[in-house]
Amino acid sequence: MRYKSLTAVAVILTLFVADAAAAQDGGIWVSRPRPRRTAQESVPASALPGLVPGLPVQNRSGKEIGRVSKIVTTSDGSIRKVVAISSAGNFLNLSPSSLSVTNGIVTTDSE
Repeated sequence: MRYKSLTAVAVILTLFVADAAAAQDGGIWVSRPRPRRTAQESVPASALPGLVPGLPVQNRSGKEIGRVSKIVTTSDGSIRKVVAISSAGNFLNLSPSSLSVTNGIVTTDSE
């Protein structure tokens, strides 16, 4: 009986010490990676005339990498990002500052 009570006390004290250690300096939450929000620059809609969903997107070497799916704008109408979907079904988030539109084809400098 005495052994069981001492074991129980030891277990409880160990849990308290572990909780105190985890709570110090944020514990486990400090070690978790946090998503970084980078300040994406937006461009005025007039900088990409003719940009509409459905247009093909190609990289700078001319290979088609997908089609424009969505155009995300800010409250003032500037383009914040362009979402394209590749033929494999992957979403591509494209910075509008890396895009140009010529003859109904969107070209990106990234990729």
